[in-house]
Amino acid sequence: MRILLIEDNVHKMRHIVNQVHQLQPNAEIVEAKSYSDGLRHVMSGTFDFLLLDMSLPTFNITQEEDGYQVDPYSGRNILAEMKRKHVQVKTAVITMFETFGEGTDLMTLDELDQELRQEYPDNYCTAIYYNSSEVNWKEALKHLLEPHA
Repeated sequence: MRILLIEDNVHKMRHIVNQVHQLQPNAEIVEAKSYSDGLRHVMSGTFDFLLLDMSLPTFNITQEEDGYQVDPYSGRNILAEMKRKHVQVKTAVITMFETFGEGTDLMTLDELDQELRQEYPDNYCTAIYYNSSEVNWKEALKHLLEPHA
């Protein structure tokens, strides 16, 4: 199984990678840390799953670069590009935020989940709320990956 994980938080990324390897010991996990890096990988690779953070910096953050800016809807934008380019990869959003955007652009995770289900039914599976001190996200990930064991 080949999985693309697009996540900019190193701590969260390590937790997800460790959990995936517990569930799928032979899984190959490709990591990306920004919108541009993640989009490049998803467009050029063949993956069984995409585990996608919603809020990402535009570019990879390095000692020389600050990543430009964080877009609260980068994950949605990646799904839109996948639809536009006819890229088929089962996708789960894994986020530690319960709301996104601000002002008139504000959405709850439940509202975002409903929108993604309607707009991207060929790719989007579910939203997983990540909280490192709880096990719910691990159970949701297990449920997602179980059929592919």
